[in-house]
Amino acid sequence: MLHDQTISFTWETDEFTFKEKRRDWYWIVGAVALAFIVVAIIMHNYLFAFLIGIAAFLVIMTASRQPIVLPIEVSDKGIKVYDDMHNYDSIFAFWITYNKKDEPVLLLLTSQRISPIVSIVIGDEIDPMELREYLLKFVEEQEMQASLTDRIIDRIGF
Repeated sequence: MLHDQTISFTWETDEFTFKEKRRDWYWIVGAVALAFIVVAIIMHNYLFAFLIGIAAFLVIMTASRQPIVLPIEVSDKGIKVYDDMHNYDSIFAFWITYNKKDEPVLLLLTSQRISPIVSIVIGDEIDPMELREYLLKFVEEQEMQASLTDRIIDRIGF
């Protein structure tokens, strides 16, 4: 494949930062879900009660899941994150910032409708300034922040 022959930067990063949850975190999620279920049943909204139960189950299952390691490849064709290829045509802008752990993070503003900002932690072996200079050849730099969803998830310790 042509993409493999043009790779300029490559590294691996975790899908997300795993945070070990204490038992009380699970108890709080369960108690909040139970409270909502009781309110929904009192209001005779059984479908909402059922959906709250499913949501609580999914939150607990997702919270205990270990992240997978994502290979990242940057080439003159685009940026490949695991199996998702982001061609430069679909990237409007990029920004390199630092997260709370002082790790460099590459933010991409893409044409995706649901989550347009893609956040990628840059590996220790990659110089962020070299990556920035390379990306400037293909896409413009624009200051941006991590998406609101990412910030909320980080705040609640998910």
